[in-house]
Amino acid sequence: MAGLRRTLLLAVSVLVSLPGSALAHPFLRRSVPKASDTLAVAPIELRLVFSEPIELRFAKIELVGPGGTLGFLTGLATEPDSLGTVAAPVGRVLGPGGYTVRWQAAGDDGHVIRGEYGFVVLGTQGGGEAAGQVVTPGAGPVHEVQHPTTAPVNAGFDASSPLFVALRWLMYLGLLGIIGAIVFQGVVLPLVRRRGGEASRLLAGDIQPRVARVGRAATVIFLVSVPGRLFAQSLSMHGPESLDPSLLFGMVAHTMWGWSWLAQLVLGVWTYASFRRVTRGKGGWGFTRAGALLLAFTPAFAGHAIAAERWIPFAVLSDGIHVLGASGWLGTLAVLLLVGLTGALRLPEADRGPVAADLVNAFSPVALVFAGTAAATGAFSALVHTGRIADLWQTSYGQVLLLKLGVLSVVAGTGAFNWRKVRPALGDEIGARRIRRSATVELVVAVIVLLVTAVLVALPTPLGARGS
Repeated sequence: MAGLRRTLLLAVSVLVSLPGSALAHPFLRRSVPKASDTLAVAPIELRLVFSEPIELRFAKIELVGPGGTLGFLTGLATEPDSLGTVAAPVGRVLGPGGYTVRWQAAGDDGHVIRGEYGFVVLGTQGGGEAAGQVVTPGAGPVHEVQHPTTAPVNAGFDASSPLFVALRWLMYLGLLGIIGAIVFQGVVLPLVRRRGGEASRLLAGDIQPRVARVGRAATVIFLVSVPGRLFAQSLSMHGPESLDPSLLFGMVAHTMWGWSWLAQLVLGVWTYASFRRVTRGKGGWGFTRAGALLLAFTPAFAGHAIAAERWIPFAVLSDGIHVLGASGWLGTLAVLLLVGLTGALRLPEADRGPVAADLVNAFSPVALVFAGTAAATGAFSALVHTGRIADLWQTSYGQVLLLKLGVLSVVAGTGAFNWRKVRPALGDEIGARRIRRSATVELVVAVIVLLVTAVLVALPTPLGARGS
């Protein structure tokens, strides 16, 4: 445990040193020409100025003219003193008519941001026009674009697509089981032994290998999601070219999402190997705990926390602790159900009730602490990502968050019922079976909460959508 505390302290130090800027979602600040502009002279270059530096390999600018799609513009370049400014040569003479610019950029968390705006050309290109210089009646060459007028574009497969949501859901299920196994073995079982009840004597022989097998199975679920998420992310970014090795490598090597994905792959293999050592009786709980602790923080580096508009280090730290809190509550409940209560009901009839009571009484205070931690960090994350109370019902992010809270209240209500009504009545086999049934209901609803969470993390946050 001392080693885990040192690891956590190191993680906090790294998080606090993160820069507070240049990690949020990019949004369009300015453009030449601007949205809804009317040009007397056709431009020979488009210029888009984003809120943060842009990785050109993930940027796309498409021009649609009166006769249909003119195609993606090539020769994109950034300015040496402004890596957030993307210049796109038009490469052809634009005739009179209406044009639409469709753009794509990727945030550091890997979320693909898309938008579009239109302008009208009255005449053709004039001789001697410099790149980026356009003539608009009553305006200068560079015009502000108010962010809300940049229309979002859904280009088919993206982070909100069902397949991507399902893969994230698998990742969360795996994390829940991994951390639940660690907490059950490292916190609940020591409490059982300290209390010295029947469970301590009757389950001491084989319960830890069975806990490790549950953790190993959860790690397999987590690892199954890893390659799938890489493909889904590449499909979201690159479309039909998603399997191009150079694009895959560039995505992994040049985005925070890619680094997080690589860390999950390495830590997932590490954790699986550690659980496997435990099931073979060779020890390894210390390595498994360290791997699980680090895994808990990886989603923060590929989600809203790392792209928060404010308080980034604290958002990342809170997100990781939230994963630990939720998993320490619901994941440990899953292990209690799959290993503890199931094992208790296989004992001789006279021992079933007392053993179940010992396990549940040891789990209850642990669940309260971890559930409280999850609630506190969840509230902080909502504060980070929403700027107004009205965002909770006026934005898709807020509405899904309210849905999550509503489903979560069912989980919390079931847990409170188990704690106040079912737990005190434990002591015989009837009570043991009753707590197992109610715990199963609690877990089924918790699985739904994870699914809602997998949807929530794909939605733009209210502050990010406003670019503030």
